[in-house]
Amino acid sequence: MKVTPAYNQLSIVAMTKGQNMKLNYISKVIRNHYAHITRADYNDIRPLLGSENVTFPKVKSLQARALCRLLKGEILSHRDFDSISHSYRLGGYIGFLRDKGWTIVNHDEVTLTRDIVPRKAEFTRYELFAEFTPELQERIKSFCEAVDEMEQRAMEAAKGKVM
Repeated sequence: MKVTPAYNQLSIVAMTKGQNMKLNYISKVIRNHYAHITRADYNDIRPLLGSENVTFPKVKSLQARALCRLLKGEILSHRDFDSISHSYRLGGYIGFLRDKGWTIVNHDEVTLTRDIVPRKAEFTRYELFAEFTPELQERIKSFCEAVDEMEQRAMEAAKGKVM
C-alpha cells in the first residue's frame, strides 16, 4: 500500500455476475507502518466520513466503548481508558478501529513521574479526527445509544448482585 499525501488508495476486486470488476475505494485512514498519526498527516483538515468508509465494532466490545467515548469528543489516554474499562489495551483497540476506517490521531505528550526521582514519561492521547455525513451521524447516534444502554443494563445487573 502506497501512502499518498492525503489518503491511502486501495484497489478492490469484486465479483459481479461472474465478471471481475475493479473498484477504487478511498480509505480515509492514513497508515504509515504503524507510525503515530497526527493531525498534520491530514493537513489539519478533518476528513468527511460516510458509512461506506467505516465499520462499527460489536456493541458489547471494548472497541465499542472506546469508539463511543471518542465519538462523544473525548480525547483518551491509556490511563483514562483503564479507569473506565479496567483494560490497558487502548492502543490495540485504536489499531483495530483504524483498520475499520475510523480516523483517529495521536497526541504524544511527556510528563514527569511522581516518584522519588522524577523521570520523563511519554504517553499518547487519542482523538477521533473527522466530520460525518448526516446518514453516518444517525448511525453513530444509534450506536452510542446502544452502547450506553448495554453498559447501563450491565451496571444495574452488577448492583443487583452486590445487594
